[in-house]
Amino acid sequence: MDGSPPHSSLTYNGRRIISAIRTHGPQSRADLARRLDIKPSTVTRLTGPMVAEGLLTEAPDPSREGRKGYPARLLSIDPRGVCTAGVYIDPDRIMTCIADLAGDALAVEETPVPDRSFEALMTEAGASVARLMERTGIDPRRMAGCGVSYPGQYSGDPTRVARIRQFRDWPEVNVERDLSPWFGMPVRHMNDAKAACMAELYHGACRGLSNFCHVWLSYGIGGAAIVDQQPYLGRNALAAEWGGLFPKSRPRPSGQDLLDVLAAEGIVLDRLSDLRDDHLELPVVRGWEERAADQLQWLCLVIARTFAPEAIVIGGTLHPRLMDGLIQAVRAAEPLGEDYFVAPPAILKAEQDGLPQLGAAALPIHEIFNPSTYPGAVSKLR
Repeated sequence: MDGSPPHSSLTYNGRRIISAIRTHGPQSRADLARRLDIKPSTVTRLTGPMVAEGLLTEAPDPSREGRKGYPARLLSIDPRGVCTAGVYIDPDRIMTCIADLAGDALAVEETPVPDRSFEALMTEAGASVARLMERTGIDPRRMAGCGVSYPGQYSGDPTRVARIRQFRDWPEVNVERDLSPWFGMPVRHMNDAKAACMAELYHGACRGLSNFCHVWLSYGIGGAAIVDQQPYLGRNALAAEWGGLFPKSRPRPSGQDLLDVLAAEGIVLDRLSDLRDDHLELPVVRGWEERAADQLQWLCLVIARTFAPEAIVIGGTLHPRLMDGLIQAVRAAEPLGEDYFVAPPAILKAEQDGLPQLGAAALPIHEIFNPSTYPGAVSKLR
């Protein structure tokens, strides 16, 4: 391996090969040529450097053991061929990781928020990533970059995210310009909900699904839509921002709304992480949960009618018992309205809520390996 990153020379078809192996498992070169409708010689030419640079490994096909002729060799993704850093920030904590291509977190840290200023949060997040890099001993040339996620809805300018109440003192942040200096490597950004959806697409409940929608319940309400295994962002990355269906001036199924309901009863909690098991037994919290379940059932009907996804995955940072109760309530709801004659989408529980930084870590992987993000001209020969 020379001084350049192993992924830096990936062509369009190289990305398609990586994507096919990730989706369908180990493949022979002949299988890849048939699946991708490209010449076997093109597959051989492209995969040779990928094996030499450590992106792919190859091994004999066990299903052909003992057969005559030259045994086919199966190509697999080497999980350590490329690694990424992931940073998740919410008003309560900073969570970081170094992850490999298989979605395994090689090292993780969780740090309480020192204070909620932008400089304090980015300083601690950058220092945490540096510590994890040193701990894992990853060759910097194998780092695809760093993904950063934090809450906030996108604005008319896709480089800027609206500040949430808890981060109201932040400066105007340009996510394409102002994040990389804190981490010493290229940074990709999505808000917390859309990054969490990427974790479910690459490493979680929705691996292998082509079309699904994600509902994210934290201080606010967010979401994302995946169409043909690609995030559908819409204009200015505003697609699937479900929170807009629940105006902040009215009761809504968000964590901040729950804190406000508790405060009105004289129970003042500053953070969602302050919510204890005994709080969940309070009548006011049980009433909030019933109302939030009704609202989420309606939201799932809207999603089913508009996107017609294979599944709706629900996750977030609410108390785990609240999350489980809400998901169970949605699953137990009546069928999705009159004249809904097909099977409704599956209601899935997110698998990666405990590692939200893994969604951020998936962002550089998506950028450099997904065929849809290839910046050059598309050719069957390359």
